[in-house]
Amino acid sequence: MTEAIKPLFPNAVTMMALAFGVSSMNMALWGNWQMAVVFIFLAGFFDFMDGKVARALGVSSRFGAELDSLSDFVSFGVAPGFLMYNWTMDQAMRAEALKDIAYRPDAVGLYWGVVLFLAVCCAARLARFNSMLDEKQPSYWTHFFMGVPAPAGAALALYPLILWLAFRGEVAFFRCPIFAGFFVVFAGVMMASRIPTICLKHLHLSKNMRSVLGFVGFALIAGLVASPWMTLSIVGVFYLISIPVGVYVFLNFKKQEK
Repeated sequence: MTEAIKPLFPNAVTMMALAFGVSSMNMALWGNWQMAVVFIFLAGFFDFMDGKVARALGVSSRFGAELDSLSDFVSFGVAPGFLMYNWTMDQAMRAEALKDIAYRPDAVGLYWGVVLFLAVCCAARLARFNSMLDEKQPSYWTHFFMGVPAPAGAALALYPLILWLAFRGEVAFFRCPIFAGFFVVFAGVMMASRIPTICLKHLHLSKNMRSVLGFVGFALIAGLVASPWMTLSIVGVFYLISIPVGVYVFLNFKKQEK
């Protein structure tokens, strides 16, 4: 494999992530909610893999980093909000909303503002991340992200839709624009914030702990095969719990550092 060809592989993986992110919006337009969510998760998978491929081939580059950020913005900043807007405010629901004085066109515009808010917050996060690439962070940040990573933020924004799918659309509340809008705004705030969230990248685990995590991973895969939406709903609960837990652990690390 020539040196000229090597950089194409991680960039091709990044392009796959971008393609799935854009395709998610197409699925949303057609009302195929399940595939729209699946495509965003596939974008997250390829976003995870492009860095792995780049490091394995030793071809990490500034171009790849910028391309990755562009892909992340579309797949995790634009597509999730677009999907949630179309899911909660589809044609039938939009017509019904306009009959209610509480849901006049300005209210519909407010929900679109929520979509824009997520995109702006994601862009701010990615810009901050890129600007800090060459900065050395204090050691207590080693096991933490600054804010929620873009793929995790997208999953948070989609959480009401995941719950709705888990309960087979039988719980109408999950599709309420106010409830869904709250999660989209929450996801945007968490992405743009400096709140520490747990990162397992540099975690050194004992052999027993690795065995436990291996079992958990196997159980997770089995759950995703047997009941994917309910499994993702449960994972979402644990992730939400991990946010305040992560802040508590971070503050303890920071206090020990001082």
